[in-house]
Amino acid sequence: MPFDEGRYRERDDALDKLDKVIALLATEDRWCKFFGLSGDGRRCLWGALWAEDAAAILEGPVLRAVRQVTGFPFESIDAFNDHPATTYAMVLTVLQRVREDLSPISPPVSRYGRSSAPSGWRVFVEILPA
Repeated sequence: MPFDEGRYRERDDALDKLDKVIALLATEDRWCKFFGLSGDGRRCLWGALWAEDAAAILEGPVLRAVRQVTGFPFESIDAFNDHPATTYAMVLTVLQRVREDLSPISPPVSRYGRSSAPSGWRVFVEILPA
C-alpha cells in the first residue's frame, strides 16, 4: 500500500511523546544524573522517557541520536545520561536530533546515507521556520 497510515500515526505518536519529554526537561534545573526521579523532582533522560510512557517507542531513536551526537555507541540511555562528560546541553542536542529524525518535514534518507530528495527540497526545508 503506497500510504501506510499506521506508520505515520506511530511517528506522530512518537513526536507527541518526545515533545512531552522535552517539556519535562525544559530547564537545566529539571534534569539530573543517576536518578529516574530525584527527591526534588528532577529527572534523568530515561526517567523523563519513562514518565511519559515513551521509553518503548523512543529508546531506539534516542540511542541513534546519542551515537550521532557523541560519536560513541552507548549501550543504554542511562549510560549516556550518567556519563561524566554528559551535560544538559548534550541531552538537549540529542533530543533535538531525535525530533529532526522523526520530523515529517525532514527529507527522506536513503539506505546509503544520502538524501533521496532533490537538492532544492533541502534548501526549502532549511528556510522553513521552526
